[in-house]
Amino acid sequence: MAIKKYNTMADYQSALKSDRESDISLVSAGNEVMVDGVNVFVETPELWDVVYVDDIKKVVFVKGATFTPSLLPNTWKYVGVVFDFKGEYAKVLWGNNFDSVKYLDVSQYAWTDAVLDGAEHSKTIGLRFGLPNWDTTTSITFTYTATTLAEAAAACQTAIEAKLTELSASAATIAEWWAYADTENSRVIVQRDNCTDYRFYNCSGLTHITWGDMPATSANILKAGGKTTQYRGVMNVSGAVSYWSTNGRVPTAQVPAHISGNDNPVKKADFDSNQYCDLLRAEYGDYTTYIRECFKIEYPQKFSCFADSFDAYKLTQKYGVMTAPKKAGGTKPMYPALNKVLTYGYTGVSGVDKGDMCLWGAHEGIKLLSNEGLSLFNAIQSKVGKSTLSNGSHRWFAQRYNVYCAWFFNGYYRMLGNYNVNYTFQVGALSLLKIK
Repeated sequence: MAIKKYNTMADYQSALKSDRESDISLVSAGNEVMVDGVNVFVETPELWDVVYVDDIKKVVFVKGATFTPSLLPNTWKYVGVVFDFKGEYAKVLWGNNFDSVKYLDVSQYAWTDAVLDGAEHSKTIGLRFGLPNWDTTTSITFTYTATTLAEAAAACQTAIEAKLTELSASAATIAEWWAYADTENSRVIVQRDNCTDYRFYNCSGLTHITWGDMPATSANILKAGGKTTQYRGVMNVSGAVSYWSTNGRVPTAQVPAHISGNDNPVKKADFDSNQYCDLLRAEYGDYTTYIRECFKIEYPQKFSCFADSFDAYKLTQKYGVMTAPKKAGGTKPMYPALNKVLTYGYTGVSGVDKGDMCLWGAHEGIKLLSNEGLSLFNAIQSKVGKSTLSNGSHRWFAQRYNVYCAWFFNGYYRMLGNYNVNYTFQVGALSLLKIK
């Protein structure tokens, strides 16, 4: 390509640059060489660089500021965008799939005291069937004569199915409940091949084992205002301002400047003029500052779901592959949100192969769902013609909260919260690509 020459820097800056090819310019004043690139490839990526897989299955980083997808080979495959770093790895958000699935879709309980001596014995268990409602535990007493766990399981399943029939359960519900022998662990597992309510964990005469050894977090995270909260930490400021301006609370007593715990923000109209918001106005000045400095999540931090022990990659790799047998045959994922992202990727491409990725977690949510993160990521997604992310959708994170909730991005409140694992929310995958 020809080198373009300019007398002064002002001449260079005012000149029209090509959007089809890279330009090299020489500015006579100061003898400076200027490079304006199109699809400049880099070995060491920076934030918001773009990632592709080329024709020989090599991962390629394209400088984000020079990215022009129409000029790349149409045989190259889009991976996503570099949005953060972790040590010697670039975190890349997979930009091709944002499916919606449950966090949990199997309920399991263990019967550990079955007597296998061939004599007749009685067993009483209690389960939640949602009949007549999910607050009701149904008691089932049955007799069994068994010398094997399989025989005990068969008797238990027959009793469960009979009780469901008595309760006029649907055929679909009956077809989901069963019992089978777990000989490796010397127990019978009672299972529902579904999870449709948060009260699934309640049982009696059995041990709830749905979560295995998956860790649950402590409750509180730290807010920018110096207080802790369980579900009132803002991830996206503009979205939170939009929601709470009209959906916040109306105070009836003086509100302290550094609001505590899980209290909702006040409405904007009250912030602006309510006598009980005098301290808020004096401290923060305007409503956006109030939301940002009082409710935004303090970051970095290592409280709760941000602790090192709740690393999203490790959780996904360990629990995303776990399956359970189905009554009708075959298997299904125990934890669909963690499993789904393992189905994304390009076969044979290290780092973005199927099984290589992980579900985004709380750390990733802080970066991606901020005003800046969404703006920069979506600009690239739009260039490629891929789905963009809004600040108004619910999204599962990798971390479990307690026996019936996992952490998620609340698309109404634009806050980090926790919700019932039987619900279907969006998931996103990220790769850790080693930097050369």
